[in-house]
Amino acid sequence: MSLAKDILKENKKILLLTLGLFLMSIVGIGLLKGGFLKVDPSAIVPGTYTQPRDVLQEGKDYSAIIRSEYGDIEIELYEEDSPNAVNSFVFLSGEGFYNGLTFYKVVPDLAIQTGDPVGDGSGGPGYELEGDEKQLEVQEYSVCMANGSQFFIAPRGADLTKLTGYPVIGKVINGFAVVDTIEKVAIDENYRPINDISINSILIIEE
Repeated sequence: MSLAKDILKENKKILLLTLGLFLMSIVGIGLLKGGFLKVDPSAIVPGTYTQPRDVLQEGKDYSAIIRSEYGDIEIELYEEDSPNAVNSFVFLSGEGFYNGLTFYKVVPDLAIQTGDPVGDGSGGPGYELEGDEKQLEVQEYSVCMANGSQFFIAPRGADLTKLTGYPVIGKVINGFAVVDTIEKVAIDENYRPINDISINSILIIEE
């Protein structure tokens, strides 16, 4: 009788193990085929927002480091002169919005542009950028917003007469060679780099 019980117990273990493996295989198939266990797209792609949160703290100085495949670009941010535009940039950077996005447009002697989750110039964060009272003049190595998320950097020798009216959020203070190198990459007829230049991340520093 004891032997029969032992055999029954072993058979029960095998049955439970087989059932567990079967259920795991069903779950795996569901994940692979996008079945009943679906992944929330907002968890793996840049999200869409209705407005930026207020993230700037009074009395703090802000800067940013754009980490790209070509090297780092350090930016001093103008949070006092352009608080709304800088707040949007800092908010999206903290959300990881820019991670993996490309410099999708490079116009020689004018600008290198990024921050578009679509990648063709039509994308944004889901909200319009609130204007600031002060309008700063665009200079060489200025960093300017083009919409709620897209921004560009004016390289050395840029035709600044074509860059009026854009909100200036800061200036490059380190990594000038990286900006100049990106500006000189091979591009197609639509000013898109032949080889993608991606942003790895943007680090916000507050002091």
